[in-house]
Amino acid sequence: MFNKEMIAPCGLNCAICKRALQEVSPCLGCHGPDEAISDFCLNRCMIRKCERLRELRSDFCDVCPSYPCEDVLEKETRYTGAYPLFESPMGNLAYIRRHGMDAFLQKERTGWTCGVCGEVICVHSGICSGCGKEYGDRSKYGS
Repeated sequence: MFNKEMIAPCGLNCAICKRALQEVSPCLGCHGPDEAISDFCLNRCMIRKCERLRELRSDFCDVCPSYPCEDVLEKETRYTGAYPLFESPMGNLAYIRRHGMDAFLQKERTGWTCGVCGEVICVHSGICSGCGKEYGDRSKYGS
């Protein structure tokens, strides 16, 4: 579940999204095939549709001369403030650049795994996808 393919161009970890955690037809993240991506990400996410990112042939937005663009800033604001658990897509990209993908994935695995049952905690609800434990409002960890 915690692998490079689940890290979105903006830096968001798709593995902790409620759509990736659903039992029936889970989303496979931004890099997955269109038929396995949530409707929101497929049709409304401007980052996924970004032509400049395609032109740069990069997996991540932070190589773009326009970074951070309005779309990245909107996602950063939403994920750092609108949900019960803190997630910073921009902080994630900075961490990846400083420490590498393997270290980042280990950090994500540690930060988003339920201490009770070992399943993934949902960023949108703050609830473990396995046992239902509520993690409430907490800061995951610093970047």
